[in-house]
This record gives sequence, C-alpha cells and structure tokens, in this order.
Amino acid sequence: MGSQTEIFIKQHSAVLEWFFGIPEVSLFDFRLFNKMPNIVARKNLKIYMDQYLNILSSEEIGKLKDAHAYIAILLAGADGKIDPRELSWAEKIAHIRSFAGDERLKKFHEEVDLELHAKIQQLLAELPTETKARNQAISEVLSQLNPILAALDPAIGAYLYKGYKSYAHRIATSTGGILSFFTISAEEKKWVDLPMLSAIVYNPEEEE
Repeated sequence: MGSQTEIFIKQHSAVLEWFFGIPEVSLFDFRLFNKMPNIVARKNLKIYMDQYLNILSSEEIGKLKDAHAYIAILLAGADGKIDPRELSWAEKIAHIRSFAGDERLKKFHEEVDLELHAKIQQLLAELPTETKARNQAISEVLSQLNPILAALDPAIGAYLYKGYKSYAHRIATSTGGILSFFTISAEEKKWVDLPMLSAIVYNPEEEE
C-alpha cells in the first residue's frame, strides 16, 4: 500500500498534468521525493539549476528559458492574429511551475517566470508579423534546443521535453472551455506537438 501522497498522484496524475502542465515524469519524481523520511533530508538533497544544468553554457540555458516565450507566441498566433488571452495563460502556467514544478529545476522555473513577460514583448516586436513567416522563424529557433536537450541527463532532458509539449497544449486549449480540444485550429494542430523537437523518453523505473 503506497502513501497517501503516492495514491493521490497515481489517481490524479492525468488531471494534474492537464491542468497545471506539469509533466508526468515530474509527478513520478515528486512521489519518490516525498518518500524521504523528513523535511530536513529533503532540504539537504534539494538540487537546483546550476547543478543539473551546469554542463550547459549561459547561452544554452538562456535558449531553454526563452523557448517558453517562443512557444507562447507560436500557439497564441498560429492561425493568424495573436490571442492575448493565450499569452496571458502562458504566463500563468509559467508562474504555477515556479512553485509547483520539479524541485530539481526550481531556480530555472523561477527565472522563466520572472523573465517571460518581457521576453514575449521583445519577441512580438522582433518576429515577422506575417503568420507563416513568424511560425517558421519560431520553429527554426526551437529546433536549436535538440542538441541542448540531448546533452542533458536523460531524466532532465525528458522532463523539459514533456514540459514544453504540455505547455504548448495548455496554451492551445486555454480559451476553448470544456470542449477545448475541438477548438484547436488546423494550424494550431500543426504546431501543438512541437514537431521541431526530437522526442526524449525516460523511464525512471528502469533505474530501480
């Protein structure tokens, strides 16, 4: 019989991932994290961004953070006029992840939250105004994440990859209500799974 936390996460992981955009791999790690005997042990084992991402340059870490702004604009404006409601929701998701995301990348999520609004505004002024050209430009920038994600520990790479995808899905469905799945336009469907990113799969049970 698992702990109450483990049972709750197992029963509600799909809802937590859908609503908060927190990848399933993060929920699994959160379950393991809560098996630690006490809060002191948890605090002592907490590892932040500079240790998990220290193999990357500051420029590469910047690209990982800036990807959130590019994804927000890609999905908010995929089919034409950029929807400010979807940009607002993108910022809300980033804020939620700053305190509800994976503890291993807590500092990373906090910095994304702090920088996202300004980065979105900067990109809106710099990116092409024509939809097709803008989408293509964003796709080319996001494709630069592939070697960066591949260079990371598989668990971290998979967490970030799934995080970007769930982030895109939550933005695309944020303004459609209960039937939001059916409100995703054909152009949004083209981009919502972030096809420019190479999939990274990680199964933590294989390491047990």
